[in-house]
Amino acid sequence: MGEIYGTSFCNFGHDMTTGRPIDHECHILPPAMLRAERAGDIDRANDILHEEGAGPIVLGRARRAP
Repeated sequence: MGEIYGTSFCNFGHDMTTGRPIDHECHILPPAMLRAERAGDIDRANDILHEEGAGPIVLGRARRAP
């Protein structure tokens, strides 16, 4: 798993590599959208979300410590 980013989409963490939610039920988000939002490019993040759409809603499991 990659880094976790708390997105404004839901105010919870998503895996930056896969877009999967971490420890909450949510859409799988496009990783490019997460990267753009984290970089502060909100307009681009919104464009990516509208172009690619959000994936299915899944229950994200908590990440386990290594």
